[in-house]
Amino acid sequence: MFNVHQMGLAAHSALLVLPVAVYFLLLGLLNSRPRPQLLAARTDFLLLNGAFLPAFCVPVVGAMAGSTWALPLVLGALVGLMALLAPPRRGSWVIYNISVPQTLRAMERALRSVGEPFRREGRRIVLTRRDARFRLTAPPLLRNVSVWSEGADRHRAAELLEPALRRELGRLQAQPCRPHAGDGSPHHYPGKVAARAPTANMADSA
Repeated sequence: MFNVHQMGLAAHSALLVLPVAVYFLLLGLLNSRPRPQLLAARTDFLLLNGAFLPAFCVPVVGAMAGSTWALPLVLGALVGLMALLAPPRRGSWVIYNISVPQTLRAMERALRSVGEPFRREGRRIVLTRRDARFRLTAPPLLRNVSVWSEGADRHRAAELLEPALRRELGRLQAQPCRPHAGDGSPHHYPGKVAARAPTANMADSA
């Protein structure tokens, strides 16, 4: 029969492991969906930190078990740090199950659909009638892309882009990830995405 000490260790281990397991389960579900999935960057940030913060909090609180102020102090510091580091509420997203070139093409089609002129500069899309631009980043070996808005008009630009971008992503069909031999980058592993229906000329902007 388990004693109190063993039950405490089991609960401690579950508190550390369970959030991480749930996070990776959600990550797997997002990457296994038939179409790219768009999340607000702040939501993605909170999910990630909510999964891994217990691994930091529990040992610290345990080390300060004799202090009545330990838990409020640690929680307050973590909440303050998360508020400081969290992405803005609007205008930044993480798109799962997609590559950078596919994201750029989807964003270009979305901007054309709302009549917003732009030009592409590498991994950036710059709006020509507004002080706004969108910058793309992607971690090596992972199938997700982060989109960050910048500039004085970024909030208005994001409001225009987001619904149109969701529509474009909804037209894409994600397929198994394979290394892309033609992009010249050893760290770029896009999944092949095909439109559900034929589309008009989708040549990239210069």
